[in-house]
Amino acid sequence: MNYKTEAYQLEDFIREMTDIVEKTDSEADRVSKAEHLVGKLIRSISWLTEDKRKPSNEGYARYSLYVDPQDRFEVLVLVWQPGHKTSLHDHDGTWGVEGIVSGQVRVTNYIQEGNVSKNVVRLRHTGSIVVQEQDTGTLLPPADCHTLEVEGDQPAITIHVYGKQLCHFKVFEPTGEKELYNAKVSYVKYSG
Repeated sequence: MNYKTEAYQLEDFIREMTDIVEKTDSEADRVSKAEHLVGKLIRSISWLTEDKRKPSNEGYARYSLYVDPQDRFEVLVLVWQPGHKTSLHDHDGTWGVEGIVSGQVRVTNYIQEGNVSKNVVRLRHTGSIVVQEQDTGTLLPPADCHTLEVEGDQPAITIHVYGKQLCHFKVFEPTGEKELYNAKVSYVKYSG
């Protein structure tokens, strides 16, 4: 007997992710189940078209792959060159799952410990890890602040699934005082 298995595709992921958001109310449960699906998806790169693999010379490239019509989740891919790095940022209060399709990414995590004033936030550094190819990670507020940076001299491709379409997020810059950061809103820009 000859069994042929098809690679898990983006359409499969979207169908199963839609089922999860329809049947699951808990954000923690959604994150756990979404992480499992992202893990299945990143076993192959066949689902990612060539036009969504193009890097940018001006920082990482961001491509939208899918936005749920009811805004319950979005899927996007980032393409990174060596040396590319995000600013310290949050995810506008939503959950997320990230997976490394190729390359390696250093993630430096922070947890929000409250607002000092309207535009000043207390963030505590909680550690850094290097996430390897075909590994995943999760975000669940208030532990949704981090920087991402390509590790090593190879490009990286990452997939990101968020609990809504991220139109904007906060970027944090140090104030000079320990654990205090100025927060400003940044709007999402897409490539291509």
